[in-house]
Amino acid sequence: MKKICLFILVLISFEALAQQLPAASSNSIEQQTIPQFSQLSEYWQVAPQAPTRSEINIVQPSSKISAIQKDDKKNSLAIFEEKKPTPSRFFTADISMPDRFSTSNNLAKKSGSFYRAYGEIIFVKGTVTDSFGVPIEGAIIEIWQANAAGKYHTLLDEDSEYYDKYFSMSGRAITDNLGQYDFITIMPGSNPGRGPHINMNVYHQKFGRLETEMYFEDHPYNKGDYQYMAYNEQDRKLVTAKVRRSNFADKNSIKICTFNIVMRGVHQYKQY
Repeated sequence: MKKICLFILVLISFEALAQQLPAASSNSIEQQTIPQFSQLSEYWQVAPQAPTRSEINIVQPSSKISAIQKDDKKNSLAIFEEKKPTPSRFFTADISMPDRFSTSNNLAKKSGSFYRAYGEIIFVKGTVTDSFGVPIEGAIIEIWQANAAGKYHTLLDEDSEYYDKYFSMSGRAITDNLGQYDFITIMPGSNPGRGPHINMNVYHQKFGRLETEMYFEDHPYNKGDYQYMAYNEQDRKLVTAKVRRSNFADKNSIKICTFNIVMRGVHQYKQY
């Protein structure tokens, strides 16, 4: 009996303890999770407010970015701008022009000859286009120049010591469907008061005739040439060929001279 009574007392004590625990735990939870009104008012006073529009620093695009965008727009529209035609030469060159031009584009070596002309071999190339950069096919380009001694064969006797019998002082080329042409020749010699240059006549059935001349970029005798300096600065750039080496690592490699020609006029577009 004593054991049974002790067991009943233990059960009763556990029941009472179980009833007290939920109440205590629920009270503690409420005290932890539900803040008082005073605490809420303090929270809203301390909490940061959203910034106004005037306080926000709006990042504007930099001037460099806007300048780049303007340049890109300008470059995209540049293809629709009319190009300045290649200037005609100021002074006539009919005295030195040959009566008959060679039909070959190789002036450095005559057809059938085993020997080449004296002087530095150069390669002249370029493109013939209309005022909007459209290639001109079938344009005839005739050139003539002085030999390595700076003398025109048309003004010399064949027995002259300055006459180079292996040099053909004139040549002819016809542009392909891309408007491209090329010549193999030598660096012309200079005359007193004149820098090295090549005389050019360009013919086309629709674009007419252009008589011009080609000078070489950064040549020391250009500034002493009265005809070259007679052009304005913009025209001097248009009659000056860009010169580079075929091999940048070899200063003795062949010079490639690029001379692009712009004819006055515009292609008549075809309809298909």
